[in-house]
Amino acid sequence: MKRLFLSLTLLALAFAAFAQSQQQRLEENLYYLASDSLRGRLGGSDDARKAAELIVKQYEEMGIQPFYSSGYMQPFTNNLLGMGRTYNNIVAWIPGSDPALRDEYIIIGAHYDHLGVKNGKVYNGADDNASGTVSVIEIARQLSQHKDKLKRSVIFINFDGEELGLLGSNYMAERLAAEKRIKKVCLMMSVDMVGWYKQSGKLILQGSGTINKGDKLLKEAAELLGVKLKLKRYETSVFTATDTQGFAEKGVPTLAVTTGVKSPYHKPEDDPELIDYQGLSTVTDYLSRLTLQVSDDEMFRSSGRVAKKHQVNPKGFEMGIDLDLGSSWLHAPRGSAMDGRSRFAFDAGLTFQYNFNWFALRLDAMYGWSLAKYPHSSDFYNRSKLYYQEALTFPLWAVFQTKTKIGLIHADIGLYYSRLCKGGILHEHPSWGYVNRNQFGLNWALGVRLYGLDMSVFWRYQFNPIANSTATDVPNFRNYYAGLRLCWYFL
Repeated sequence: MKRLFLSLTLLALAFAAFAQSQQQRLEENLYYLASDSLRGRLGGSDDARKAAELIVKQYEEMGIQPFYSSGYMQPFTNNLLGMGRTYNNIVAWIPGSDPALRDEYIIIGAHYDHLGVKNGKVYNGADDNASGTVSVIEIARQLSQHKDKLKRSVIFINFDGEELGLLGSNYMAERLAAEKRIKKVCLMMSVDMVGWYKQSGKLILQGSGTINKGDKLLKEAAELLGVKLKLKRYETSVFTATDTQGFAEKGVPTLAVTTGVKSPYHKPEDDPELIDYQGLSTVTDYLSRLTLQVSDDEMFRSSGRVAKKHQVNPKGFEMGIDLDLGSSWLHAPRGSAMDGRSRFAFDAGLTFQYNFNWFALRLDAMYGWSLAKYPHSSDFYNRSKLYYQEALTFPLWAVFQTKTKIGLIHADIGLYYSRLCKGGILHEHPSWGYVNRNQFGLNWALGVRLYGLDMSVFWRYQFNPIANSTATDVPNFRNYYAGLRLCWYFL
């Protein structure tokens, strides 16, 4: 009994000593990466290269080999930026020990670049993303001590150029696809801003829905280490992106790992003394254990689902929330002198779309109202009236769409039918004796879809007149409607 107690005590002391040394290494490396001497590690700069050299030195000391025979640093350029810079991704790996699973990969990535110097102020980027960079280094160190337990191979990638538009991660995703390896990546984790665990009170994992039984897997590893998790099944923000994007768009299960944006995000005050190093060590331990678990799990699988923002091709059936904002005006075919002037128009409702690759059919069901000013029949040069209507409108569209680098571009054309609920001259009692309650016409649109958000400009032209043959003082107007369409596809 005494021997068992002594063994457990020695094991606890050894673990504490390792944890203390890991925390010390995290702090030393982060202070260097986020020091003023590296001037904010702007992507493709000499300062970023100095940061890269530290990372390479760490891998060399651990005995972790470069993934490519040409070395750890994998240079690339980006012609779109036109800056003439060469960027450097750093790619190392630990081969899997199981011959049946060795050719399957887990990628653990973090970008090491930041914003550089602006207006004489150094943006050190301690949390963003020196924290993720040093965490990946320590994950590699921990896993290198358990090589025999890694059935799948683990690739460590430190990305350059993230702040300039996910340059490094997009380059690696394209390269692995060209090498026919992307389908062998069973999980990609982006470790980005993980230095404020205590202040945040949780570790946020976005993408559990891309993994089969992902919530259960991620919680099991957290419970063993007492890590507080906040799980999000998918990345949802259409305005932010991290290094998961290039991989997720190719169908790879992804996890965006972060403690949130409580730190001074993209500010000069993001300095190393603000980092929670004990929490950073805890996050590192969790990700190491999770990687071991995924590597050892022969049944680990993708769920087959990706976030809406990462869908490159629209799925077969889609449903969304539609909002149209624009202006409505009246046009009299008998002469421009009687034309009205535009006023505000608004529609809201649902959209239903069925895709056939480059062609789609879409039906909108909208409820809205519009105002339009038109000349008074007795004095159309000096006096005017306001025509108001509320209607249910059902546009039916033929959609022609194609993929581009900026999103899904589409051109739409079709017919619409409107059923008026209210209509007539504003501030006067509506008379259904002269208003056509059934209206129909032509609509067309041009738009782009980005991460599930569709933005279009559209036009609508009415075929039949607003007033029927019994009208007395209402001209033979048709209704024009033009505006901006915003649609969020949630299904």
